[in-house]
Amino acid sequence: MNLHVKVWTKLQSLGFAMFAAVVACGVGLLFLPLVRQSRAMQQYSLRLDREIARQDALEKQQKTEIEALKTDPAFVERTARNKLNLARPGETIFRFEPAPTTPPPAR
Repeated sequence: MNLHVKVWTKLQSLGFAMFAAVVACGVGLLFLPLVRQSRAMQQYSLRLDREIARQDALEKQQKTEIEALKTDPAFVERTARNKLNLARPGETIFRFEPAPTTPPPAR
């Protein structure tokens, strides 16, 4: 009878361990989609943070350019020449196209 009790006790322990493992796996499977969603949201958040930083840098550049347009006549002239293709009276503007980057055909 003593052996019977020992075997039964071991079987109960093994059964409890298996039950706990099944429950743990079930809980893990329930939370797996949430973990994936959390990772996707973190990546999306990082992309948004990079976009915010890019937009902040663009805003800073544009504010600097606006201030220069208000206060720096030389900057106004350069901007008018480069962006609006304006020239002073009597000036001739020559625009050169950049060289093509593709190599010439072989002969």
